[in-house]
Amino acid sequence: MRDFRLILCISLLAGCCYAMGIKPQRVSVITGASGYVGRAVAHALLEEKNVEQKILCLVRPTRVESENDYWEDHKAACIEVFPYDMLDGGKSVQAALEAAMTTDEKQQPSDSSSLCVYHVASWFSPSEKHVQMAKDNVKGTEDLVRVLGKFPGCRLVVTSSMAAVRATNQEPSNGKFYTATDWNTVSKLGDNWGASYQWSKAESERRAWAIAKELNINMVSLCPSFVFGPPASTELSSNSFSTELVGQWIKGESTVQSRLFVDIRDVAQAHVAAGTLLHAVGKRYIVSTEKRLKSEAVATVLKKMCTEANLGNPDKITHDAVFTGGSIPIGEKEVEAEERLLKDLDVSLRPAETTIADMAEFLIQSFKKDATKAT
Repeated sequence: MRDFRLILCISLLAGCCYAMGIKPQRVSVITGASGYVGRAVAHALLEEKNVEQKILCLVRPTRVESENDYWEDHKAACIEVFPYDMLDGGKSVQAALEAAMTTDEKQQPSDSSSLCVYHVASWFSPSEKHVQMAKDNVKGTEDLVRVLGKFPGCRLVVTSSMAAVRATNQEPSNGKFYTATDWNTVSKLGDNWGASYQWSKAESERRAWAIAKELNINMVSLCPSFVFGPPASTELSSNSFSTELVGQWIKGESTVQSRLFVDIRDVAQAHVAAGTLLHAVGKRYIVSTEKRLKSEAVATVLKKMCTEANLGNPDKITHDAVFTGGSIPIGEKEVEAEERLLKDLDVSLRPAETTIADMAEFLIQSFKKDATKAT
């Protein structure tokens, strides 16, 4: 009941401020802000109207300088960059939150009910030390959520994954398709790199929900499938597995695969909605198109665009004709997501064909620029 009254008061106060022409203040903190998803979330927040923004981008200490340069180039005065160490017991997160909750004029704490933390950061790269990587993901999440307990009213949006919803070949609980009530109960820590990563996403989200309940934190979790689409940055993002993968497909360096995926722009909008809409609190969302696009269809789009751009050798682009989709055949409904995203978060997902075409266009232009520089 206390949470409901707090949320109602915040809503009424925001409405009064808007009616009086006063822009409400919003403080957003993004971990992993220099990454593919994190940077897209930052750009999506900047597009919000009728709100006074303060956005703190938390990045690895080695990336602070380049991140500052990036936002200075974009003239984003409301963005501040802070160093973030996922394994420092929450110290860097707490330092950033304390800075976020201090006004410039009086150096006094402001209302943490205006604060939302987007926890995007996690380790994701093939490694022989995948067991430690997985444990680090869980520990980093646990420490962050416990720090938020010191800031009453703060909202937490956890970027989870479809890996937390199901393991490879795990059957959906309803026998038809996966829903937000499904959980990965199959992936085991230590089996291999993929299994350890999937385990870490499921365990991180489970622990986040448990601690949030314990500490009375307003939490939302988002479970995107494979994230594709053009990066928010105008330059090619070297730390994006998605751009590297599709770049390999375009160059014919690896076989085009069929994946369940979602557009990075829609994922970013889902984050903004999850962090601002009152009725999203306490809910878990799958963020994904509902059917896999056939690898042949993806290859056809890439070949067409490369031909039109006179780039590379389109005949080298090949597709995987063996994979049929695992527990749910390619082309059949794999997840239940789109109607709920539209109804709850007002997020309408782009068709998969549009996503892959826009990403290919971005990469083709990037490759052309690189070729021009080389000459």
